[in-house]
Amino acid sequence: MKKLLSVSLITILSINSSFAQLSINGHFYGEDAIKFYRYGNFGSARVMGMGGAFTALGGDISSSYINPAGLGYYNKSEFSISPYFINQNTNSSYIGQNTNQSSSSLAIGQIGAVFSKQGTGSRKKRSNWAISYNTLANFTNDFTYSGVNKRSSLSDYFAERATQRGISSSALDEEFDTQTGLAQNSTAMMYQAFLIDPSGKGYVASELSVPVNQTGRVSETGNLGQINVGYGVNFDDRTYFGASLGIQNLNYNQISDHSEVFPNGKIFNSFDFGDDLFVKGTGVNLSLGAIFKVTENLRVGANLVSPTSMKIQESLVSNVSIRQKPNTFTTEFQDISTVPNDFNYRITSPTRANIAASLFLPKKIGVVSLEAEYVGYSRMNIKDNDNARWSSEQKRGIQNEFKDVVNLKAGSEIRLGIGRIRAGLNYLADPNRVKENYNSTSSLVGSLGAGLRNNKFYADVAYSRTMFDSSFTPYSLSVKEDYSSVANSGSKGILAFSVGTFF
Repeated sequence: MKKLLSVSLITILSINSSFAQLSINGHFYGEDAIKFYRYGNFGSARVMGMGGAFTALGGDISSSYINPAGLGYYNKSEFSISPYFINQNTNSSYIGQNTNQSSSSLAIGQIGAVFSKQGTGSRKKRSNWAISYNTLANFTNDFTYSGVNKRSSLSDYFAERATQRGISSSALDEEFDTQTGLAQNSTAMMYQAFLIDPSGKGYVASELSVPVNQTGRVSETGNLGQINVGYGVNFDDRTYFGASLGIQNLNYNQISDHSEVFPNGKIFNSFDFGDDLFVKGTGVNLSLGAIFKVTENLRVGANLVSPTSMKIQESLVSNVSIRQKPNTFTTEFQDISTVPNDFNYRITSPTRANIAASLFLPKKIGVVSLEAEYVGYSRMNIKDNDNARWSSEQKRGIQNEFKDVVNLKAGSEIRLGIGRIRAGLNYLADPNRVKENYNSTSSLVGSLGAGLRNNKFYADVAYSRTMFDSSFTPYSLSVKEDYSSVANSGSKGILAFSVGTFF
C-alpha cells in the first residue's frame, strides 16, 4: 500500500487549503525533495572555511563536484580525508511550553584522491583525474516537545481520516490480521486499539476527556552523499575545463514518537504512537565547468550540474501501545504495528548553475571570492510510474509551492607563510512561495577556518554555524483552532578537519 493512503505523522506540515488533497489524504513529496536537495556548506575544511565560494578557484578535492575545471590546477597527486563533527541545539515551543534538545554526530565529509599527469604538447600543461566522496547534505536533527492540549487528541486526527475514507467498521476489521497482530495501515491500527469508534456516519475519538498531556520526540539521521569521478585539464595555465560524473546516494531515517496522557480519562490512561520512516535512493548526474584566468589577479568560473534522477525506496512502519482504565475493555493486543508500507518512486533534483569571480590580492597574500548559485527548485519532479494522476498532482504541487532561487556565497583566504586564515558567508534564499506554509525563511551561514600547508602535506580546520527556524505539526484537523504546531529555533554547528598528502 502506498504512503499516499498512509500519511506519516512525522511528515505532516501545515499546508494551505489549495493542496489539502496532498496533505490530508496523501503526502506531498515536494517536502521531501526540498529537504534532500537544499544543500549546506560542505566540502573540505578549506572550502567550508571559505563559505563554499570555490567555483572560480581550484586545487582542492572538492572541485570534483563544485567545479571539475578546478582539478586542472593540480600539479601533484593528492590523497585527503575530512571528518566532520556536527552539533545541534534546538528550542521547541508547543502550546506555551518550551523544551530543549541537543544532538551530535560524526561523519565523513569528504575523502578522495587526485591523480595528476603531465600534459602533452605545448598547450596542454596538466591532465588530472580524481575520484572522491563528498557529503552534500546532512539530516541530523533531534527535538522534543511537550504541552497540555485542551482541545484535541491525536485520536481525533485518525477519527477524521477514517471518516474521510468512508470506510465501515467491518472493513477496518478486515484490514487487521488477528494472527499476526499487524494492521494494513495506521487507521485500522488505531481502530483495533480502541482509540477511535464509529458514530453516526463517521468516527470519533474514544477518549473525549481533556486536558491531554502531549509529549513527543522527532529524530532524523542520514545524509545525501555523492561519489564523483572527475577530469580537469589545464591549457596554457590560463584556461581550465572539467567534467565530472556524480553518483548520489541517499540515506534518511526519521523516527517519531508521540505520547498522550489523560489525567481525567474515562477509558484510557495513556497511549504511545510512533512512526519509523526509512528512505534510500541512488541517482546519477553530470557536471561541466570552466575557469578562465582573465588577468594575473582575476579568475572567473562557471559550472552547470544536470538534474539528478534518483530512484527512491521508502518504508514506513507505525505502532501504537495503549494503557486502558480498569474494567473498560479487554484486548489481546496492547501493542499493535502496521505492516511495512513500502513505496518506490523517483525524484528529479533541481538544476544547479554557478558563476563566480576570484580576485587575488597583491603579492599573492590572499584571495577574495564571490559567486552566485542558481537552483531550480520549481523544476523538480516527483514520479510514480504506476500512477500518472498522482505524479501530476505532485508536480503541480511543486510548481505552486516552490520557486527558483539564487544563493550568494563569499569567501576569503589570507596567507601567512605556511599558514592560512579563512572566512566565508552564505546567503541561502527561501525556496517557498508562501512562507506561512512552512515557516521557512532565507538564512545566513557563517564560517571560519585556518590551515597549514607545505609541499608535502596540509592540515585544515573549519567551523560553520547556521541559525534556523522551523515548524512541525504532530497532527492536523479540519478545524485549525483545534490543533497546534511546534515552533523550533536553534543552531547547527559543523566542525571539519582535513588532512592531505601529496604524492
